[in-house]
Amino acid sequence: MRRIHRLTAGLAVALLLIGSACGGDDESASPDAAAENAPTRARDVSRFLMRNGEEPGFHPEGDAMTVVGVNALANRWGLAPAAAQQLRERGFISFTTRRTVRGRDAAGVSEVLLFTTPEGARDQMAYDLRASTIHATLPKTKIRRFTARDVPGARGWTGRDLHGNPIGTVQWVQGRCLLMLVSEGDIPFVDVLSSGARAIYERTGGDCP
Repeated sequence: MRRIHRLTAGLAVALLLIGSACGGDDESASPDAAAENAPTRARDVSRFLMRNGEEPGFHPEGDAMTVVGVNALANRWGLAPAAAQQLRERGFISFTTRRTVRGRDAAGVSEVLLFTTPEGARDQMAYDLRASTIHATLPKTKIRRFTARDVPGARGWTGRDLHGNPIGTVQWVQGRCLLMLVSEGDIPFVDVLSSGARAIYERTGGDCP
């Protein structure tokens, strides 16, 4: 299998965590004080991650990993203070991820970011989809955008990573959650990612958490 690289990019870290950023044993970092309050406490959102066969040809690998609170996420991924503050202002609560694989030729992640309000999730998605955000990590990639049918508001893009490998991602908001599928490999990204998003959306009734 080609090596799937972790892409780190300040404010874009939640969108562009690939491969080695996921998998392994269950892990939960200490929550921020804000996340301990009843209105913002973390929830188990693992059922909103992709299940076997929902993204055609892909299946989950390993356990889900959750990081709770802005401080814990910033410490884990080395976010700049400004990036952490932006997540805090959007009401970030937790980040849950699991690695996905498709045979020996493709891999990726399924991710869920939980916020205190749907507005926070939508603001994060809008930021992630900006060309400037994507190019902060992948300055030379040519962005090709698409929409996922039958999933309200779902948007995606394809391009190439820092090592020239083809990649694609799709994002959409359900309730207070920002859901993402990110894949890398020689696959028909639009069809595969759109099918995965649609399957998760239909299974979960379009709500979260």
